[in-house]
Amino acid sequence: MALTDQQSYVYWIERDGIAIAKYDKNASVDNRFSSPPAGKTITLYVVKSPTLLTTALTDDPSTDPGLPKEFCEAFVEKAIQKGYEVRMGGEEGAAGAAQYWGAKFDSSVREGKKYATKRRASGSSSIKGYDY
Repeated sequence: MALTDQQSYVYWIERDGIAIAKYDKNASVDNRFSSPPAGKTITLYVVKSPTLLTTALTDDPSTDPGLPKEFCEAFVEKAIQKGYEVRMGGEEGAAGAAQYWGAKFDSSVREGKKYATKRRASGSSSIKGYDY
């Protein structure tokens, strides 16, 4: 639960949902929380999580899964790797190219995992250790 400084509203985040209530500390225990008034504008700043990817990939922007653009190249890298693996039987040097594109794909996956676990808010801070 968090309380803002400017308004007496509180919120809870649980199970992929948010609950917002107006808090009155002077009211009785049973009436301290009430819903915001009708017409109250509430702005949420969130990070969008991508939906599940499907095999029906299209150029239609309304079906965008929300994957960050910098990681869309990983699909191309994996496709090129698979293409070289299919051609390996009849062409010299295809195995090396397949390994190269496989390594690029693995690198993109690692970068994507790092990106998924980072908080992307403005500002930064550092923790410095001190001896007592």
